[in-house]
Amino acid sequence: MKRKKWVMLGCALAVLLGIACNLSLKTVFYDIETDKLDAQIKIAFLSDVHNSRFGKGQSGIIDEIEAYGADIVVFGGDLFDEYNKEENSWALVDALAQKYPCFYAVGNHEFKTRKVTEYKEKMSERGVRVLVDETEVIEINGQQIRICGTENVWDENAVSELDDKYSVLIHHYPNDFPELSVKGFDLILAGHAHGGQWRIPGILNGLYAPDQGLFPEYAGGYYCENGTEMIVSRGMWKHYGIIYIPRVFNRPELVFVTLN
Repeated sequence: MKRKKWVMLGCALAVLLGIACNLSLKTVFYDIETDKLDAQIKIAFLSDVHNSRFGKGQSGIIDEIEAYGADIVVFGGDLFDEYNKEENSWALVDALAQKYPCFYAVGNHEFKTRKVTEYKEKMSERGVRVLVDETEVIEINGQQIRICGTENVWDENAVSELDDKYSVLIHHYPNDFPELSVKGFDLILAGHAHGGQWRIPGILNGLYAPDQGLFPEYAGGYYCENGTEMIVSRGMWKHYGIIYIPRVFNRPELVFVTLN
């Protein structure tokens, strides 16, 4: 009888562990309301991929983006890192750049690889717009929006280009939100925090994030300050090769943002 109880306890713990450390891709949807647009624009936001693989040819990601009906794709930094095979990320870029307008701002791990210049050049060759402290006005569904991107900290000269067009800033580091929220951007897309790595849904949004430390304020989700909205992706990273820090109640997530 005692053995049976231990077996049952072991099974229950195994199930809980399986749920807690589930690495299957999760899709998260945000709806943003604005009076600056007269038509809907759908953004697929991919952050902190870190060369992770989601199905053959990255089909797990590509199929979700197609089903969503994205108008543009945004890569929010740390697409590549120094640990895993970059072929996974290139397969993703090659597939998406053929179908969608794509925009890319680098994260800290591209710099750690010491190949950041090479990555930017190769992304440009594939038709991806690499934004280095600059902005670009694009037209989607008859609407003009301004896409902005940073490499590290925001260049003050580029802020002067903001006007009455809806503006989206790709900025990898959510901890800069208090400073950036007063610059006049409508929406900021960030990552970097990996969802705080360990979570307890409804209780603890995140345990630790780089540049924020323990119990990070901007671990993942929706934030609004000074009229600027920010969405922080929990990232798509699974693990760093031989360095494995498990994600607990923190599935890799693909973010979809609909501007209404």
